[in-house]
This record gives sequence, C-alpha cells and structure tokens, in this order.
Amino acid sequence: MKRTLLLLAVFCLLLTGCGRKENGFGEADTRPDTEQQALMAGELSTGKALFIKAVRAMHFADPEEGYVGGSTCYRFAGGRIYMLRVEIRETDNAARLCVQVYDTEEDETARYVFTPQTQDHEGCRIFSADLTADQELSLKMKDAGEEDSFFLIKTDLQGNVLEVEDPFPEGRYPWNLDPWEDVKSFALSDGRIVLCRFDTVEQTTILTWIDGVQDGESPLGALQDDFVNSLMADEEGILYYVGGNSLVRWDVEKNSREELFKLYENGVEPGAEASGLIKNDQGEILLCRLRQGKGTIYVLTDEEPADREQIRLSSLQGEAGIDYFRRQAATFTQNGGDISISLELESRQAYEEDYRNRIMAEMVAGKGPDILFVTQDDMILLQEKGMLCDLSDMISQETRDVLIPGVLELGTVNGQLVGLVPEVHFETLGTSLQVWGEDGWNLEELVGVLEAREDWECPFHQVGIRSDGYTLLYRFLYLGDSPILDMERRTCQFDSQAFIRLLELCKKYGDTRPFEKISEDQLTVEERFRLMQEGEVAAEFIHLYGGLDAYSLARERLGEGGHVVGFPVESGSGNYVDSYSYGYLVVNAQTKHREEIGKYFSLLLDYDNQFKTGGGCVRMDVIRDCVYYNEWREQYVMLCSSDKENRVIREISLKPDGSTYLEEYLAFVESCKPVPYIPQQIRQIVSEETASFFDGRKEANEAADIIQRRVQLYLEETR
Repeated sequence: MKRTLLLLAVFCLLLTGCGRKENGFGEADTRPDTEQQALMAGELSTGKALFIKAVRAMHFADPEEGYVGGSTCYRFAGGRIYMLRVEIRETDNAARLCVQVYDTEEDETARYVFTPQTQDHEGCRIFSADLTADQELSLKMKDAGEEDSFFLIKTDLQGNVLEVEDPFPEGRYPWNLDPWEDVKSFALSDGRIVLCRFDTVEQTTILTWIDGVQDGESPLGALQDDFVNSLMADEEGILYYVGGNSLVRWDVEKNSREELFKLYENGVEPGAEASGLIKNDQGEILLCRLRQGKGTIYVLTDEEPADREQIRLSSLQGEAGIDYFRRQAATFTQNGGDISISLELESRQAYEEDYRNRIMAEMVAGKGPDILFVTQDDMILLQEKGMLCDLSDMISQETRDVLIPGVLELGTVNGQLVGLVPEVHFETLGTSLQVWGEDGWNLEELVGVLEAREDWECPFHQVGIRSDGYTLLYRFLYLGDSPILDMERRTCQFDSQAFIRLLELCKKYGDTRPFEKISEDQLTVEERFRLMQEGEVAAEFIHLYGGLDAYSLARERLGEGGHVVGFPVESGSGNYVDSYSYGYLVVNAQTKHREEIGKYFSLLLDYDNQFKTGGGCVRMDVIRDCVYYNEWREQYVMLCSSDKENRVIREISLKPDGSTYLEEYLAFVESCKPVPYIPQQIRQIVSEETASFFDGRKEANEAADIIQRRVQLYLEETR
C-alpha cells in the first residue's frame, strides 16, 4: 500500500523540449520531418565496462569585484575545458569577455579577459560567445541602438580579431546559439557541428549535422527515450555520448550502441549544470561535470583497478526516493571522504525482488553491501538477526539537538538506533469547521461524524480520488492511537463495536471499482477543496511532500473555513512524520568502513545540504531559516539554498496579509509523532479477512471475530 502511494506521489522530470518553429538556422525549419527522420539507433547493449581511474577537481574563478556574470557557456575540446562568460561592469554596464581554460593534461588554468575592438561598430556590446574551434572564439555582437542587428567577430584567446562578418551568418553558424534556443550543439573533431533536439511528444532525441559552410542539415541518427547532454567523436568517427544515467558508445554506421559506464552507480554526481567528454593523450575518456564553475573530472579506463576499494550502497527499493542521498554519495570524496561510495540498485521493477533476495543472502553469509536502503520491515528483520550496526555514535549530540521530533525514533528498533532517515514527509487530515470544529478527534468521534448524516456523496478524498474500503480502514485504523490495536501491550479489540461500525462505514463509502476506473473521476484541486469547505467532504487525506511550501499550499486550499484536524487519536495531535520514501539507510554490522560511513551520514544531516532535500529536511533550524524576504518580488519566498550569494528560491503560498505560515508549520512539525509500525503479518490478516466482508461473503461481525482471533494469536506468539 505504501509503495503504491509513493509511486503515485513521484513527480515526472521535465525535459527541455523543442518546438517546431523557425530556428535561426535558415529561413525554415530544416530538421528531418517524420517521414525523413534519421535512422533510429539500435538496441542498447552492455559493452566493455569502463572504470574510474582517478577523480580530479577544478574551479573557475567568479567575476572580479565590480563585475557581474552574464551569459555563460562551457565547451570541451582538445583536452581542454573552456568557460566563456560575458561580464558586465556594475558602474556603467560595459561588457567584456572572460575566458578561462583548464588544461586537463597540465592541470593548469589560464584566464583571458578582453573587450573586442571594432572600428565600424561603436557602442556595440557582446551578446554571446562560443568556441569555434580549439583556441578560437566566436562572439555574437549586438549593434548599439539596433534591436535585431548582430555581427560576428572571431578572435584568438588574447582577443586579437581574426575575422569580422556583418551581418551575423545565422544560417551557417548554429554553434553560437542564443541563450533561449531550443537546440544543443556539439563540435566534432572533424569540424562538423552536431545539433540535438529533444521531441517531448515522441520522447526522442533527433540528431543532425552541418559542416559550417553550407546552409541546411543532414540526418545523423535518433535516440528513443534518451536525452543527449554530452557528445564527442573519436578518430574513427565513433560517437560517445552521455544520456540519462549512462555513457554510451554509438557506432552510427553499424547502427549499434554499447553502454560503457553507469553514472550514478559509479558515484558520478547527477544534475550537473554542464557536462562534457574529452579524450586525453593516453586515449582515456574524461567525463567532465560542472556546476557554478566548480568541476569534477572523472578519468575513465577499461582496466579495473586492482586495489579498488569502495563503500557499497545498495538500494533494495529501486530508484524511488533516493535522489538526495545519491547526490551526496556521488560527491562524497569531494566533500571529505577518503573512499568513494558506489550505488547499486535494480532499476527494473520486475527484478527488484530477485535483487533483494540476492542481497539478503549476502547479508546472511556475513558479506553484503556496507550501506543498504531498505523498507521498515526489512530493517526490523535485519536488526532482529543481529546484522546491523548501532548508529548512535555516528550522529553527534549537536546534530541530535536540532533534528525534528521523531526522526531518530523512526529508525529505532527494540531500543537500538539502526536506521537513518535523511528526509521526511508528513501525513494528516484536513476538514471543514462545519464538519468538526475541535482541534482533534478520536475514533469514536470520527465514526459519529460519519454516521450523523446519510447524504455524504463522498466523505473521503485522497488527492481527489475516492478510496476503496480497505484503504479507508488502513488510514483510520493504523495511522492513529487507536484502542483497536495496542502493539506495546500486545492486545487488540477487533471484535469491538467501534471496529465493526468503522468496518461497515468503510464498506458503505469505499469505492469498489478498479483503480483505473476510480482515477478517471479524479477531482481537481479546486473541486475537492470547494466540497470540503462547503462541508460535503468529511476529510481530505493530506500528504505533505515538500515542507513549508506544501504545508502553506494545503492551508491556503483549506481556507478560513477549514483546518488541519489530524487522524483520529485518543491523545496527541494525530499528525505524523514518516520517511520521505518509506525507506531507511542501515549499516551492515560487518562493514570495515564505520568511520567513513559516519562522515557520509554527517553530510546527509549537514545544515547546508539539508536545504537541498526539496523541503523534506529533518532539521528544525533549516525549517526556521528557510523563509526569505525577496526585495525584488516584495514578498516572502522559500529559500532552497543556504548560499546567500547564490540564492535558489521558490514561491510559497502566503496568508491574505502577505505573511507566511512558518510559525504554524513549526508548531505542526513539533506536534508530529512517528507513524506507528504495524507488522506486515497483521496488515495481511486484516486485508485478507476484510476482503471477504467487502465482497459480501461474510458479515462484518463474522469478519471481525476472525481477525480478532488471528491477530491476537500472532501477538501472543511474537510476544
């Protein structure tokens, strides 16, 4: 059930698309149409594996005092990494070009700064800059006072003018793209330019090439479900590209592709601002990843290092919910770690269970990964078998003092801290003040509200979808301090009238159609919250993935006539905190890398890094500091970075008076308790027996009696 809800909550990645329009490469769109598209690349196979031989770091300097950076691009050619940045002087808006070149062979950086000199174009400004060829630059210049008047200047790195062409040769000069162009360009070693366009409808990258002399394009190839962000060609004309999570060798002539290297599984940082491929003098491929002028260069080799030592991090839950700790693992050696962390997972859902069984068998044999990302059930199983480390000494008291309530408790099993939760989400219920005006309610009061009227059209919603009977029962029974089940005292009362009444209500209001049919009638956000504000919906399940912004949006939608009431409980708020992805990081008791793993966990809980969780942070100080008043917007926004010089922000819902919901959110977080753990066996018993009631085979009291006997027997046997 939790896995299904998680998959429903996962957001789709938005890829930069390419519309069919006049594109600046000639009078009309010259890309191949549907009937003339380039040949679709062959199936991707696993080829000769590459390994990381070395990791190097480099850094391009920020603009000098008095200047601000404008359009910036990175290029990769001839064993060098180029950064081309237009810089604007703050006093008079004069523009200059700053070029920084990192030589990967010499491990040296050179810097060139100049303003191009022209006799016939006074007052012109640099519009954009690009690399024409190795150590040759092209500058797209904008004439003064002319809105769309551009000309071309070619220079060397010292700014010496080599060529001037007026007007700018748009049709045969596509590598100097405007910042808003929808095409990526890559220069090949033979002088050709490859253009990549991603078709968001067909989910296909279409590649064409031009030679820089003749107008127009020629088909090169097409890649299904792959977005090219780096590309190069070797001496034999074989293409290499980075697409998604892989470095691929593509023989266009033979129409064959081989996957050579997986990025994430080898600890390569995802989400780079710029990425490039270079071959050095030894024929090794250099994978370059840059973000805000800071670069990481991975030297790849086809010889597996003999003394290769890594920390194995294995996800038994596939790719869902791993982005945050995967990013920190990828940059571990650049942030104080002495041993790299290698991520392992099975991305094909059909084989996830087989992969899990193999890893669990390794653990039983006294081997296995150093760190595992597991479900709560697997964490408890491994802890009971004595296979997990106590993590208490890996989290400092200083960090413990700022963690939100319940985070450490979520990873505690039988009094021992064995699981780390680096991100969280929250779950609660919202309702109209017309339906229930108190701050909270218990199970008896909730049942009374539901029984008080017969004309509920649909008293429960979950993201605008009617729930089936078992989902309703699961939510109201398991996410609360219910008298029906007491795991601490190992007792249950499933044969009570309270449970039977709840069971009958869940059957009455639960949707019996297949999920596909139910989802067809999904209400819009406006529709479902309007119904709740009017008192026509008893409760809305609220899943808060995103922190303050998600909470603020929920409060805005609830309006003045609604409030957060929480799940039915006998005491407490009824608000709950859980792992963001229902997963836990645990450590193999046999690991040899406790100290290094402790460093990694410190990075995961670090103040600066916790801003990067997308709102799922586990630190109270980060929550308090995440609100920022933006002078330019003249309103409060949510700060998504601790770097005050390079703020990353997003808008949040505000109160009618323009203030934030920060204080209310802090109080809400403080009130949250860990979601109660219900063993899988009990969930299975309840699911099996209530199914016979929901489909009409048994009466409610009969099903309740059977559940009572079976669950009580389980509780006594496992006491």
